[in-house]
Amino acid sequence: MKRFKWMFWMIIGVVLIGIFYIDQAPIVDAHTIDLIDRAHQLDFDKYWNGFNIDIYPIEIYKKNIFKKDSIVRYYNDKFYEIKDKKPIYALSMDIDESGQAILLVTNARDFRSLSDVGNFNASSADIYYQALIAHEAFHCFQADQGFYDVFSKEITIYEKSNVLTTVRKLDENPEYQKLWMDEMEKLIEYAKDDNIQNYHAYLNSYQNRLDFLYNNFKEEDVIEYLKYSNLYEKAEGTAKYIENITLSMLSGKDLEFDIISYGKGTSKYYESGFLKTYILNKKDDLDWKTDFFKSDKIFEDYLLVINYQ
Repeated sequence: MKRFKWMFWMIIGVVLIGIFYIDQAPIVDAHTIDLIDRAHQLDFDKYWNGFNIDIYPIEIYKKNIFKKDSIVRYYNDKFYEIKDKKPIYALSMDIDESGQAILLVTNARDFRSLSDVGNFNASSADIYYQALIAHEAFHCFQADQGFYDVFSKEITIYEKSNVLTTVRKLDENPEYQKLWMDEMEKLIEYAKDDNIQNYHAYLNSYQNRLDFLYNNFKEEDVIEYLKYSNLYEKAEGTAKYIENITLSMLSGKDLEFDIISYGKGTSKYYESGFLKTYILNKKDDLDWKTDFFKSDKIFEDYLLVINYQ
C-alpha cells in the first residue's frame, strides 16, 4: 500500500514539474542558441566593413508540447515570446511592424534533419546553419542601406512584366546556357588569378553573351532582363559572398569557385554575383561598397572600367 502511495505522489510531482516548465518563459534548445551566439562572434570587417550579425533580432520557431507553437525572439541575450505568428520553416529575413530588419530561423535540430537530405553530417550542417544566418543577416544589412525597399518594389514590377518569359526562354536555350557557363568559367579564372589576360577573357565572354541576347530578343526585353539579373546579382550574390566567407572561416577551408552546371531561374545569379563580389573585393584601391546598396550601381559599372597599368 505504501509503495502505491509513493508512486501516486511521484506521478503527481512529475505532472506538477511538467506544468511548471510548460508555463515558463519560452526557451529554445541550447544547441540552437549556441550556434547563433557563435555566429554573432564572427568578424566581417575585413570583408564588408560595417556588417555585423549581432545587431539584428532573431526569431526562432518554437514547438510546444501542450500548447500552440510560438515564435521566440532572441535579442541581446534575452527571449521574448511572440504569439499568433506564422511558423518559420526556413532561414530568411523580414521587416517587422516597427521597420526593424529581423532574422527568421528554424531551430538547429530541424535544420539538420532537412540538411541530412543533402548528405550533410552533424558538424557540416551546423557550419552551414551559421553560414545561412550570416547570409540572411546580410539581407538585413542591405535593408538598413535602403535596398530592401528598392528590391521589393522592382521585383513586384518584374513579376507583372515580360521578363519571366524571357528568363524561361533563355533557361531552355542550350546556346545561351553554354555562353553563360563560359562567362562563369572566365570569371572563376579571373577570380583565381587577377591579371590582364584573364580580365580580357572575361570581357570577351561577357560581350559574346550580350551579342547573343541582342541578336535574339527585342532590345527592350534584353534591357529588362539585364536589369532583372543585375538586381538579383546585387541582392543575392553579395549575400552568397558573405555565406561562402562564413563557410570558409568556420571550416578552415579555402573558398570554392566551382560552378558545376547552369542554374535555372534565379539560382545562377547567386553564383555570378558571388564571383563578381569576390573579384571587386580583392581590389584594395577600389571603393565600391560604400554606396553600392544606396545607389543604382551594378557590378559591371566597376568591372568594365578596371584599368591595368
